[in-house]
Amino acid sequence: MFKFLSVLFSFAILGLAHADVQDAPIPTEPNYVGIIIFLVLAVGGTIWFIWSMMRKKNDDDKK
Repeated sequence: MFKFLSVLFSFAILGLAHADVQDAPIPTEPNYVGIIIFLVLAVGGTIWFIWSMMRKKNDDDKK
């Protein structure tokens, strides 16, 4: 596994060294819909994770 990861990392570095990166255009106005969707997913995922861990802890305490 270590050999595979080292070869993969080497090819990634080699690819980045030869990449032709152009500057991305700067958006003039932020995408508010995307920001809201990201915040809903991030906050909702965090709350779900904490709730599931607390529920699992309560289930373990009952056993």
